[in-house]
Amino acid sequence: MRAEQAAQLFDANAARYDRVNTIVSLGLERRWRRWVATRAVAQPGARVLDAFAGTGAIGLLAARLGGDVTLADTSERMLAVARRQVELAGLPVRFACTDLTAAQLPFAPASFDAITAVFAVRYLDTPTETLAHLGTLLRPDGRLIVMEFVEPGRGLLHWGAGEYFFRILPRVASAIAGSRQLYDYLVDSTQRLGQAEDLDAIITATGLRLAEAKTMGFGLIRAVVAVRDS
Repeated sequence: MRAEQAAQLFDANAARYDRVNTIVSLGLERRWRRWVATRAVAQPGARVLDAFAGTGAIGLLAARLGGDVTLADTSERMLAVARRQVELAGLPVRFACTDLTAAQLPFAPASFDAITAVFAVRYLDTPTETLAHLGTLLRPDGRLIVMEFVEPGRGLLHWGAGEYFFRILPRVASAIAGSRQLYDYLVDSTQRLGQAEDLDAIITATGLRLAEAKTMGFGLIRAVVAVRDS
């Protein structure tokens, strides 16, 4: 799927995107988001860029934890959903509707303490290059926190999680949320990305130092913290 088609797909599903995530994760995404947000806001006032923010779930939680947050995404409809949630919460969050894969970014180099990229890497055409470019926005010792769906490894539980994710959920998502195309895209892009070690390799190739890595969701979720050394 081309980038333009993907953007149209996310725009079309902006209103139901959070509901689909809840279905996909069986409600566990709240715990996963907190894992990311607590690492992004290592101290009060930390400047956080929620990259590929979508409806802003990560950024909103980071702001609640005391972060100075900017939500950035290319989808205006996704950010419109995020704006409504931020207004309801009464939090001072900034917004940037921008292409984070572009050569020129609307942010100064070394201007963020943390950048989050959650459930976004699998959609990138050149993930290593894009994450490396985002890494230039980090201050020394700044953290890139990535969370992504991956193909689970071996073992009975991992096999069961894979069956659920790749075979059962497309039908469930279609029946409950009416979003079969979006979920098919999620599955296809996850298969292209590969397993946890493939995601780790992408992040290591950016030149950032791998500081923490964790597998969750019976092997379906990989969470990584990478640091820009001084």
